[in-house]
Amino acid sequence: MRLETSRLLIRDWHPETDAADAIAIYGDPQVTQWIGDKSLDTTVEAVQARLQRYRDRAAAFPGLGCWAVVQPAEQTVIGTVLLMPLPGRDNQPSGKVEIGWHFRPASWGHGYATEAAQAVLQVGFATLGLPTIYAVTLPENERSIRVMQRLHLTDLGSSQDYYGGYTLRLFCRTREDSSKPS
Repeated sequence: MRLETSRLLIRDWHPETDAADAIAIYGDPQVTQWIGDKSLDTTVEAVQARLQRYRDRAAAFPGLGCWAVVQPAEQTVIGTVLLMPLPGRDNQPSGKVEIGWHFRPASWGHGYATEAAQAVLQVGFATLGLPTIYAVTLPENERSIRVMQRLHLTDLGSSQDYYGGYTLRLFCRTREDSSKPS
């Protein structure tokens, strides 16, 4: 994928050249505190393999993926945005699609997550024709919850139906909702 917003470029990860930027994101405890797998290996080889898995999974689910979010002027990867099958309690695809994001702490508070996610939501609804897109977060992740609110996602409350049964806040937006004026 290659998608441009007013301030960002959303593109496929390049395992060989993006590993250092991915380590800066996924090696930061401020980021990993909100990710279920806190034991991410951040060696260059492990990160390159993870980025390749992102590309491989995207190939298995046409139109879906996990993409790098880049500030074009600096050519720096500042985060990631994804549109992927939502894993159920058993960690197998639940039949739902989720949107998610992870950004470097230095990029927090600038609206980048909202901007990138809004662009990917539009692709999900307009291009892929998805009827509903879900988002989940740990209940304490106030920053992510605020992004979900800015995206006009509906708060469905707590759920233990996804990501192995963790208690998460579940949000969704429908294609029908996306066509209404905000």
